Amino acid sequence: MAEMLPLIYDCDNTLGIPDCDVDDGLTLLYLLGSPGVKLLAVTCSFGNSTQEKVFHNTVRLLREWGREDILVLRGGANPANRRSPAAEFLADAARRYPDRLAVLATGSLTNLLGAESYDPEFFSRVGRISLMGGVTGPLTVGGIPMAELNFSVDAEAACAVLTRGRRVLVATAQNCLASFFAQEEYLGQLACNRAPLARYLEEVLTDWFALNRERWGLSGFVNWDVMAAAQLLRPDLFELHRAEISPTVQSLKKGMLYGGGAPCHITLPQIRDRATYLHHVYQTILSAQVRLSDR
Repeated sequence: MAEMLPLIYDCDNTLGIPDCDVDDGLTLLYLLGSPGVKLLAVTCSFGNSTQEKVFHNTVRLLREWGREDILVLRGGANPANRRSPAAEFLADAARRYPDRLAVLATGSLTNLLGAESYDPEFFSRVGRISLMGGVTGPLTVGGIPMAELNFSVDAEAACAVLTRGRRVLVATAQNCLASFFAQEEYLGQLACNRAPLARYLEEVLTDWFALNRERWGLSGFVNWDVMAAAQLLRPDLFELHRAEISPTVQSLKKGMLYGGGAPCHITLPQIRDRATYLHHVYQTILSAQVRLSDR
């Protein structure tokens, strides 16, 4: 039997909070549907909302999903407060699983830099870090300019992770645009499945589809964060481009990976085949090990 992958999901999950992004919550379902993953904890960051709202929302969701067995930890509330239960847990886990621990981070990277304050060897101990964030040029969605909202909210932490992490994969905003979930296509997948989870997703995503149509003119939404999970767990679905970047704290205040700093190397995956990728993501999310009552 293959060894389970120890993984911590560090995120700013706001699935279910009005007018807030849903992709962290869908990524959590993706992890719960992924065989071979040992989810050690969900550590809460900020970005989509405050850390406090993210923490309470994640506890609520896992209770609603019948998964109160999963540990949820409070993270740093802002860049001035990086030491936290989440950061300490990350440091301890890296010591327990040296060179094996995977960290998936899809919000601010405050907790990861906070972990280094508990263990100066944190970044050298972590096996792999997969991130969603960063831009390589101007970003437009539906023809409308969009600001980068993950690396930029704690640029110092982002710079530390990118330059000190050993095996870092980054799902950039530009590369995530291929992870677009069209409403008709997505609801078609759910309509074929009568499980309680499919009905639940139809309900919770209705407002998000409507908001994306109103705000961006899109007939669906970009599922940004799930790409960071998929590139970590299913690298065969991606072209794994090794890239030299040059971030600085100043450039990362706008999420820019190229800023004239000291060069470092990361992997910038690109989806090989969108149809194959989407089929995998749909099936994995709908396979999530949750316990919902009939709706």
